[in-house]
Amino acid sequence: MQNLIKIFFFLFFSFLIIFQLSNNSTSEYFEYPTEYTDISSSYGYRDIFDSTSFHNGIDFLAPQNSKVFACASGIVVNLGFSNSFGNYIVIKHSNNYYSLYGHLSETFIMNIGDYVNAKEHIANVGPKYLSNGILNGLTTGPHLHFTIYNEDGNTINPKDLLENK
Repeated sequence: MQNLIKIFFFLFFSFLIIFQLSNNSTSEYFEYPTEYTDISSSYGYRDIFDSTSFHNGIDFLAPQNSKVFACASGIVVNLGFSNSFGNYIVIKHSNNYYSLYGHLSETFIMNIGDYVNAKEHIANVGPKYLSNGILNGLTTGPHLHFTIYNEDGNTINPKDLLENK
């Protein structure tokens, strides 16, 4: 009888561990990248600059100099400037997802190779125009652009990953 009880508890706890691992979805993994949760532009097609284009992230209505946080723990794999995102940072996460934060200030807090924790302050929202007069990416004003790439390198709607927060 004691062996049956031991086997029962072993199987029960094994089931709990397997269930927890299989239920560890990405939606439970990501945090909001800013304290500001109002979205000024959603994921998907939109009309901007007199044309329709696909917006591969979401824009948070965050004022200039507000803090930007890592949505999950990971390693900074890229940072710099692009014509689309302006000053940006990319973090690779343990689930092989990547997060991109765009339209940042000119002062980078992080460096490539730095490990960051979830909710760690990684940057600040930048201005519309940088100090050299160049537009900080395709922007109409200060905000945080946030993109998530899945393990296949495709963008997915970040809002879907933040819904349960």
